[in-house]
Amino acid sequence: MSKRSAFLERSVNIRLRELEVDLSLQPRVGGTDPSHVQALEEAHEGWPPLKVVRQDGRYLLVDGFHRLEAARNLGLEVIPVEVLEAPQDGDLRALAFSLNAQHGRPLSLADRRAFAERLLRNRPYLADREIGRRCGLSGNTVGAIRERLEESAQIEQTAERVGRGGYRHTIERRAGELPDSDPSEAITELFKPQERRQQKRIARYLERLAIALDDQYRLGGWETHEDAAEACRKALGGERAAELAQRLGNGAHNVLMAAVALGYEDAETGE
Repeated sequence: MSKRSAFLERSVNIRLRELEVDLSLQPRVGGTDPSHVQALEEAHEGWPPLKVVRQDGRYLLVDGFHRLEAARNLGLEVIPVEVLEAPQDGDLRALAFSLNAQHGRPLSLADRRAFAERLLRNRPYLADREIGRRCGLSGNTVGAIRERLEESAQIEQTAERVGRGGYRHTIERRAGELPDSDPSEAITELFKPQERRQQKRIARYLERLAIALDDQYRLGGWETHEDAAEACRKALGGERAAELAQRLGNGAHNVLMAAVALGYEDAETGE
């Protein structure tokens, strides 16, 4: 966000009933803190003005949710506000987060993680470090949030990321990820009969899966089957690890049977 002066339009006194509150702009996961509201009530003479955006003839609150609650409790009818210009991209939540991060009660780790998740959902192309800079988090923390959202299919993986100043860089495939399919093959597929396309998809999927499976030999700490199981239990918890076991078992059985049909000889079963 630009410096505050770039947004400042004017300072005015307005009636509380003229203020419009959108709770989705409150960047704090837990909402207002009653103890902080009470502390503000005891020293209301020194409050800085609330910050609002003039939108469609309304004063929309973007900073000062605790002060507004305290003013209501005190029975105040008029309160000073600074009227800000709306950001060019229209992202009032980002504006509210930035303003709240600059002063007053510090944003909690949960608040900052929630905002990082929102940015990842809306702008997955942003680099982890850039999102971390905007949220007050490390790039590694943002990367962990991104990985969780990708694994649960809540956001798509991006092959390119944009950092501060518009710098772009390509993301290398992580160990265990299926490599991207060739887009030129997807175009060729359009001109093949449906059955042939299905066969091609199955073959390409199994080829990509084989490449990803080879990555297990590059993962440190995986010497035995129990090493892998213990890693999953500790990283995912017992319930998610048990669900993963069922998914892996069902999927692995299908893949193994396909390998046997292709000519693989299983030393365990002799098939």
